[in-house]
Amino acid sequence: MSALDGSETTVDVEARLAHVEQLLADGEAAAAQLEVAAVLQQHPEAHRAYYLAGRIERLAGHAESALKLLRHAAELDPAHVETHLELAALLRRGREFDKSMDELGIALYHDPENAQAYFELGNIHRLQGDLDGAESFFRKAIEKDPALGQAYTELGWIYLTRERYDEAIEMLEKTIELDPESLVGHNNLGFAYVKTEQYDRAMRLFADLSSRMPRNMLWPKINLGNAYEHTGQFDKAEQICDEILMHEPNNFSAHWNRAHNLLSRQDFERGWSEYEYRFQVEGIWRPRLIPFAPWQGEPLAGKTIMVIAEQGLGDQIMFSSCLPQLAAQAGRVILECEHRLAPLMQRSFPEVQVIGSRHELKPPWLREVGEVDYQVSICSLPSFFRRKLEDYPKHHGYLAADPQKVERWRTELAKVGPGLKVGISWRGGTTSTRRSLRSIALRDLTQILQVPGCRFVSLQYGKCVEEIQQARSEGLELEHWQEAIDDYDETAALCTALDLTVSVCTAVIHLNGALGRPVWVMVPAVPEWRYGREGESMPWYPSVRLFRQRSSNDWDDVFSAVARALAVRASA
Repeated sequence: MSALDGSETTVDVEARLAHVEQLLADGEAAAAQLEVAAVLQQHPEAHRAYYLAGRIERLAGHAESALKLLRHAAELDPAHVETHLELAALLRRGREFDKSMDELGIALYHDPENAQAYFELGNIHRLQGDLDGAESFFRKAIEKDPALGQAYTELGWIYLTRERYDEAIEMLEKTIELDPESLVGHNNLGFAYVKTEQYDRAMRLFADLSSRMPRNMLWPKINLGNAYEHTGQFDKAEQICDEILMHEPNNFSAHWNRAHNLLSRQDFERGWSEYEYRFQVEGIWRPRLIPFAPWQGEPLAGKTIMVIAEQGLGDQIMFSSCLPQLAAQAGRVILECEHRLAPLMQRSFPEVQVIGSRHELKPPWLREVGEVDYQVSICSLPSFFRRKLEDYPKHHGYLAADPQKVERWRTELAKVGPGLKVGISWRGGTTSTRRSLRSIALRDLTQILQVPGCRFVSLQYGKCVEEIQQARSEGLELEHWQEAIDDYDETAALCTALDLTVSVCTAVIHLNGALGRPVWVMVPAVPEWRYGREGESMPWYPSVRLFRQRSSNDWDDVFSAVARALAVRASA
């Protein structure tokens, strides 16, 4: 460190402060602190020294002293933009967003082209949940400084959150180009590759990250395991989960991932226990303000238990098969379910009080249910009632459609003409639930739709009218009643009136299976855990028959097999 000298010039001081900045850049915070303290001792009005001292205190985690030093620096030189930026970042971390934006306003007044200020504004809007505003400011930051890698990283995260995966990849690849060592950029890019089914790229990226990370940094391995699972490499995926849990027994994501592997091979005893870890995994479980004690298997005689809705329509239908066993034990059972399912559930389980819901954070029905002893998620019921394969009942349907509506649909179907009445659905899921693996185009089903002796009825939800009109123009007959799609109770009645349903993996499968209606499922090569890894049946629904892909993206054998089986069924 240079000796103190009262004759130091401004140039000398600036040189010493430049040296402090270099020490900080090199990670030598202790040496930087000694040097800046020496400068301040001799030059107590050196505003930049206070700025650097504030930075050092912030890096050390001393927010209060950092704030004090930075504010003094701003008083000494109100036009020093970096001081206001540092203050803004510090205030933002303390969630003092209004004060942070005030500092950024001052920075932009003195430097309207400052990219870092726009980047900080983007961070504030992101933290406040305003992703539109955040996106706008991050893009403004890139406009001012196209080399600002952090802005690309944050934009990539926003696009991942919004399931705009192609845009996310564009931003994150730019992040990597600008900063090849960005761990967050690599990780998020790999996640985007998984979501767009670029599994080879994802696996190479995560394998490289895993090899470079310390043993206690496990998230790249978790993502690598996910990629293995998506490509059907179940043994490798399970091995990675085991390795992670050996080093970190309470890694909730690894437990959750292992649950899918265990359930897919029908190891229900262990699988359902692991499935309960979903409550601890961010993004899987959405907490709700329901104040009842969790049920952990206590005796229920004379007690009231509330079954809480979770996940989608298909999941609620599937797990509701456990309700009769729960009701046999409890004094009173209240079921919260998706509002579209409420009429069907109430008819099917008259011993249960059913409440239709929209999964509100604080449900309005709380003040109506009276005294409740326990609560349990509907998706947790199998951990009590489906511990082994023999626990799955050989039922003929546990849901019951409205008999009058069924007769009305049978009359309507008779008007279509003679032949086997076959429901058909060709698209399922969302971009976040593997839609591309679960969906095909209607025209891909031409071989099936041309089987003689069949009359086909669309059970497809969402926008499908144009596809149906195009199919009709090509000579393929297909009925579509929108009123049967818009009302789930009508859908149940129509499915009951049909002779058979053929579908990809979607909620229609669960509805038909729970109604006890015959349904044939066109299953991708790597399906969800509930369809198992092999065989033509699934334990949840005895009336289901599975037609499996031999390899990913190759549906030809499946279509041919379904068409042959359908021809036999129609001729009989």
